[in-house]
Amino acid sequence: MKTKITIALAILFLTIGCTNHTKNATDSKLTTTLKLNWIFTGSFAPEAFSAKNYAAKNNLTLKLEPGGQGKDPLKLVKDNEFGAAAADEILHANDKGADFVIVGLINYDSPACFISQEKDNIKTPKDFEGKTVGILPFGSTGLIYKILLKKARVDESKIKEVSVYPDLKIFLTGHTHQVQPAFIYDETVSLDLLNVKYNIIEPAKYGVVFKGPCYFTTAKTVAENPALVKAFIATMAQGMNAAIARPVDAVKALKAVAPEINESRELKVWVKGAPYYRGHSNKPLTWDIDSWTNMVSELMAFKELKQTPNLNKTLNATFIDDYYKK
Repeated sequence: MKTKITIALAILFLTIGCTNHTKNATDSKLTTTLKLNWIFTGSFAPEAFSAKNYAAKNNLTLKLEPGGQGKDPLKLVKDNEFGAAAADEILHANDKGADFVIVGLINYDSPACFISQEKDNIKTPKDFEGKTVGILPFGSTGLIYKILLKKARVDESKIKEVSVYPDLKIFLTGHTHQVQPAFIYDETVSLDLLNVKYNIIEPAKYGVVFKGPCYFTTAKTVAENPALVKAFIATMAQGMNAAIARPVDAVKALKAVAPEINESRELKVWVKGAPYYRGHSNKPLTWDIDSWTNMVSELMAFKELKQTPNLNKTLNATFIDDYYKK
């Protein structure tokens, strides 16, 4: 009789333990960090909006970590974390031995462009000839510039190139260079606020097919923690769609995490930038494989990659596709 009671109690405790374990596993909160590739500006309003309004709905605690010079997400992102970085930079990192997976495309087309003051009358890439063009020593714009010259049949030997930084003060003096690399929804807002007339050269209009920033994580995270990736992508997709529809609220969310920003300016940045975030077929974070193939061809032609990347491995649309199916 004593033995039967002991066995019954053991079974009872085992059952309670299993029940509690299952409950805890189900109820446990997912936690991650998104490491951004630049300081907080209006272009990150969707991330702030996502973290504030949608992370908890997906059982996720999401911390945003701003970047800047010297803070490379490709060197900082660990397992179970996410980063935002330029598409070509992720492909280049994998080419050198990293094992990152792109799970969301932030800007379907790169927002990189080239601006000049209206008085300089530079309206096409061919007008670069005989001028001094600024080149950023980091990021993707330098490569986009090279592809643009090739597409537009520009004689690079007739151009003087100088290294520059995003600060527009030197550019506005006109003493060092007439063409400044920029993001179409950032530096142009600064010029608007200064009432400076300018011309924009958009590489996409000259056949330059180039993807913009992406969300990425490690291959190990995708393989071993798909629930985290699912929650992250659902959070970002919901936040991105809502930020496009409600720009004022999105920028207020950004102000809450970055009180140093000029809310009025960054609202202008986000409104101007929103079209770049609409994704393939107006579904934010999505893509089509053909446009990636064109970009890879350019990267190979300029020897930016040693070997053709396996896009089936590097690009994982499973999570974002499943989100839109629901």
